[in-house]
Amino acid sequence: VASNQYGGQSISLAHLAPFVQVSRDKIKKEVLDEVKMLGSNAGEEVLNEIVEKRLRKEVEKGIQTIQYQVITLMTTNGQAPFLTIFMYLNEAKNESEKKDLALITEEMLRQRIKGVKNEKGVWITPAFPKLIYVLEEDNIREGEPYYYLTE
Repeated sequence: VASNQYGGQSISLAHLAPFVQVSRDKIKKEVLDEVKMLGSNAGEEVLNEIVEKRLRKEVEKGIQTIQYQVITLMTTNGQAPFLTIFMYLNEAKNESEKKDLALITEEMLRQRIKGVKNEKGVWITPAFPKLIYVLEEDNIREGEPYYYLTE
């Protein structure tokens, strides 16, 4: 797409949020199968902790894939695609999806702050994708549920 148009493309992380629950369900089934295979009867709290830990790892890998695919892609004129990623929590359809969107947003911001290694192994901040993080009532004030994303 980037090679055949002027200007850039924009995507919203909200489009990825429903797939976090799909991954969570898949991981939960895997963990339950593993626990059954081991003959263990771990409590629900322990199972959920394992599931969420694996889910965070999957989200981390997914965001890293997006990051590296964008910076290694080139258009026909030799430039990186002009991509903007929109992060707006109120695009979520419900509170559960909003929490999952916050998880994706947190990871996107974490990786952007960390940067990526260049060909010499030095950490740099890539020019793309551009990130747009929307401020709203539940992320602009201390004590609000998503303030941790803003601070």
